[in-house]
Amino acid sequence: MEETEDEVLVLNTTRGVIRCRHAIYATHTPPGVNLLHFRLIPWRSYVVAVRLKDGVYPAALGYDLEDPYHYYRTHVINGELLLIAGGKDHKTGHEENTEQFFRELEQHVQQYFNIDSVAYSWSSQYYEPVDGLPYIGHLPGSFKNVYVAAGYNGNGMIFGTLAGTILTALIHSGEHLYKKLFDPSRVKPVAGFSKFVEQGADFISSFIKDKLSTESIQSLVELNNDQAKVVKYEGDSYAMYKDNGGRLHAISSTCTHVHCNVVWNNAEKTWDCPCHGSRFNINGKVLNAPAVRDLERVQLSEPGESV
Repeated sequence: MEETEDEVLVLNTTRGVIRCRHAIYATHTPPGVNLLHFRLIPWRSYVVAVRLKDGVYPAALGYDLEDPYHYYRTHVINGELLLIAGGKDHKTGHEENTEQFFRELEQHVQQYFNIDSVAYSWSSQYYEPVDGLPYIGHLPGSFKNVYVAAGYNGNGMIFGTLAGTILTALIHSGEHLYKKLFDPSRVKPVAGFSKFVEQGADFISSFIKDKLSTESIQSLVELNNDQAKVVKYEGDSYAMYKDNGGRLHAISSTCTHVHCNVVWNNAEKTWDCPCHGSRFNINGKVLNAPAVRDLERVQLSEPGESV
């Protein structure tokens, strides 16, 4: 949350209050609700780090032209040389069986390299701007001394360095050679956007106070351990996950950003929003912005307990 006191920004954070002359959101996507969220497309990308039996590691960074693409490079981790292979990108929240992408990536690498074992595997998120160029400059709809650097489209080392140069110049003089080229306001909002933002910023205020019967929920959907599903119950929608111990976790399936429904990510055990890339853990805690509020947890009653 931002506010001003005589040209001084007051930033209220979960770790305290910060007062400053200028602020920069360099966070993939700014938190809250902003024009940029409707001009940034969230994507997830997958990576495996493997050991090779023959020790023949490539000496260069390489990409292929497949769709989805793959790339290869090497990296030393704790003194050990590993092959890093990545790709298999897809829009966040548009695939539920995300574990398959790790398997497919490993199978693809096996075609060209003699894999001994997979040392690490992970996925990450990046944002693709609608016109291909990142947004670097004044944050639309915010105070004049609030800036943003977002939409690097996977090219953070290049655009991150460029953003530092541009934003430094804008803060000191208000001008830079590339100011207009990367201006976040270059994409004009559609008619009525301000009203839409106002409505979207009105986060869910009604808490799920009533207990739900575990027996009622289980009568609607049968889940094995380590399975999840979104279910509807008496007009409401809930995200349900049963952990490996058989415990059921229930949360509201409505993202607290602009109220899209979340989708299960089985590889990372998260609930991901397909609209703007917010991500939550099995208990609804925010893992990725732009959402700033957790999903509401649902208290489940035990069998036989009054609801």
